[in-house]
Amino acid sequence: MTRSERLLALLQSLRNRRTPVTAASLAASFHVSERTVYRDLASLAAQGTGIEGAPGLGYVLRDDCFLPPLMLDTGEADAIMLGLRFAMQRGDPALSASAHSAAAKILAVLPGPVEQHAKLNGLVAAPARGSKPFAGAVRHAISAERKLRLTYKDGQGAASARKVSPVALGFFDGFEVLAAWCDLRSDFRHFRLDRIATLQQLQERYAKPHRALLALWHARNSEVLL
Repeated sequence: MTRSERLLALLQSLRNRRTPVTAASLAASFHVSERTVYRDLASLAAQGTGIEGAPGLGYVLRDDCFLPPLMLDTGEADAIMLGLRFAMQRGDPALSASAHSAAAKILAVLPGPVEQHAKLNGLVAAPARGSKPFAGAVRHAISAERKLRLTYKDGQGAASARKVSPVALGFFDGFEVLAAWCDLRSDFRHFRLDRIATLQQLQERYAKPHRALLALWHARNSEVLL
């Protein structure tokens, strides 16, 4: 790691922390001496970076300090571009278009070598099979915290009508799954989008905020598909 790379990594490490961190801890993280860390901190401070602290007490980055948000290494660029390529292929038309736009913006601000690597890293996402007529409607309902009325056939072909509060949209191999609070069952249920026959967004809002339902769903970690 060059010194310039270490300085950027040091800033990123401070940005990720909410409490002061000692020079000894930073030195251990970067496999350098404490003297080197003190020298780097002094150099950053001299350039106007908002670092506060003292030896023995620790150092922290001020909340008002601005850092460039896209100082990515090649591994981080790989992860982001693969995720965006997945969204391009598997997302509904609006999400796919947003992924294309986001990728162009990210590539435009990456340093030259990282940009070239991100463009030609060989990581691809396969297109989805079949159409996704309801994915966009589900995303909109989650954002607006509006309930959905849907008709559904389960894996055995049994049909039912449900009124649900969408919580999450999961992308699996070959299909997408809606996780939702089901008013009929008074519990969370999971619905494959390709088994939904009709879907309508209602004006009725969730009984609980989406963030609360999402936290409860995560806590239960349900993986059952109906």
